[in-house]
Amino acid sequence: MTEPEHREQKTRSGPSSGSFKVARVEVQELAALAGPEGLGPAGAELLSDELLVDRVLVGDSEAFDVLMRRTAARLYRIARGISGNPLRAEDVVRDAFVRAYENLASYDRKLRFGDWLSRIAIHAALASLTRDSHRPVPAQQRRQQGDMVRRLEEAVDALPQQFRVAVTLCVLDDMTPDDTAQALGVSTDVVRAAAFRGRLRMRRLIGMRFDEAEARAFGWDLVAANEVMGRVRTRLGLG
Repeated sequence: MTEPEHREQKTRSGPSSGSFKVARVEVQELAALAGPEGLGPAGAELLSDELLVDRVLVGDSEAFDVLMRRTAARLYRIARGISGNPLRAEDVVRDAFVRAYENLASYDRKLRFGDWLSRIAIHAALASLTRDSHRPVPAQQRRQQGDMVRRLEEAVDALPQQFRVAVTLCVLDDMTPDDTAQALGVSTDVVRAAAFRGRLRMRRLIGMRFDEAEARAFGWDLVAANEVMGRVRTRLGLG
């Protein structure tokens, strides 16, 4: 077989990532023309957040389920890191979803939906710091994770509030300092300094580098996440 023939066979064999992207674009275009019943649940999973928002606004409650599943883990990480309490974090996520649903018509399309929703969770988590500050953390809520992840979580909890908020958003959630500053209503320099000083304190406390653990810190158990999303649906009367 000659080299050109070999290359031609390789390009024809199997689906490519490019073909998947084309298929997804086609689904998006069809969904833009279809009503709430135009695509089933499987098709809805391929839609962009913005198209899902459009479907929710015309009465498709299942589209909101997809949005919750996509964003729940990120919201919990933000709420857990800021609040320092797993139960309070679940309350923050629940309330953020309810508030987002009730104010969906005012969603600012200049922002990605996930970022808009994260801002709601950030402000709700910050507000929670002034309520139930002594709410106990039951032992059964502590998830079984690796030692390094647990030590990182404990180090975040031990930070002063200003550092904890900056580390949670800039380090654990990987938000940019500019976006974090805008969400908190402070300067970018303040955010950078707080995140930097927070990480230094954590490194001294832990005594090791924790970069690999950052992406796994404050993960949310799937069962607990489903329970919270179920409470959201009940509160909103979505069945």
